[in-house]
Amino acid sequence: MDLNNITIENINGALLLEFPEFEERIRTTFGSYFDLEKGTPEETPGSYLVFEDVVKKLVVELLETGENEILLTRLFGFFESMAHSTDLNISRDLLGIAILEPLVYKKSSIQAAWRFMGPKMKELALEEAGIQGRKENLPPVL
Repeated sequence: MDLNNITIENINGALLLEFPEFEERIRTTFGSYFDLEKGTPEETPGSYLVFEDVVKKLVVELLETGENEILLTRLFGFFESMAHSTDLNISRDLLGIAILEPLVYKKSSIQAAWRFMGPKMKELALEEAGIQGRKENLPPVL
């Protein structure tokens, strides 16, 4: 899937293509609420659920433990692609709400994430920090 053409409707598919390792986490998190085998829209968790309950949770865990920098690099590369999406549902809403808001909220998280972020993610993080009144949480910008 071309990451330049991701939309809110196909972001979960794009995520699983790039990160097949999330499939088991999604099953574990949502298997008791959804019949994932059906694969129908009614039986599939939406993108906000997946990103907030699975992706964000893993990202924060990895940032806190300092483990698996390779996966963090891959994830933040994916986030950078999301940040460049022309679909504002992806670049501003999903990425902002599910990933950037919680990272900026916690100083240790945003500071650990900063080195993995691309330029567009850093720009969006700076905007989010301004909205939250938490610019002091960001690392010193050179």
